[in-house]
Amino acid sequence: MITEQHYEASINYNGIILLSAYLQRQYVYRTIQVRLNGASEEPLNKVKNMLDHTEAMLNVFEEAKSLLDGQRNKLKSFADEVSLMMQNYIKENPDFNERLAVVGSTLYSEQLMNNGIIKLGYIFKQNIGKDFPARVKFYEERTKVIDVMVQLVSDGKEIEQGMQDILNKWYEGIANQKKGIMEDLSKINEMLDYKIPR
Repeated sequence: MITEQHYEASINYNGIILLSAYLQRQYVYRTIQVRLNGASEEPLNKVKNMLDHTEAMLNVFEEAKSLLDGQRNKLKSFADEVSLMMQNYIKENPDFNERLAVVGSTLYSEQLMNNGIIKLGYIFKQNIGKDFPARVKFYEERTKVIDVMVQLVSDGKEIEQGMQDILNKWYEGIANQKKGIMEDLSKINEMLDYKIPR
């Protein structure tokens, strides 16, 4: 049986995973921008710092199953920052490199989220169903495709039309979720603050 405290902790944990996934999204996005477009490394380093801190707090949380107020406030400040970064994520008329950065960062973010939910099920002894474990291979394959494309562009090589068409299709699917992305982000702080009324 799941205790109230256990349930509360699992919601908080889910919030940290969701935050990690969006930080991962920004991290991969910025990494691809730096690599392909020579973008400034400053935003990348800022995101990496937040991601490292969040992952460290996630590891502590897995043992303690609770958040100290200082930790919660720090995570919420990261959530606010990543929300600002995500506002300009889906651009009008993006070029190929931009679409590649968005698709690649989305897939890596969803992979982290998927693996996080599998871990949540294990830590909190919750049944998460078969969908999440079944998606592990799916994300491994798709992130490999992205890595190959980034490498090809980085080396100044042509991406074959079939691959470009696949990427464009993936991008359209993500661009259509623009509203859902911002709604998702607004849930992070709610999850981090979640407490069962006592």
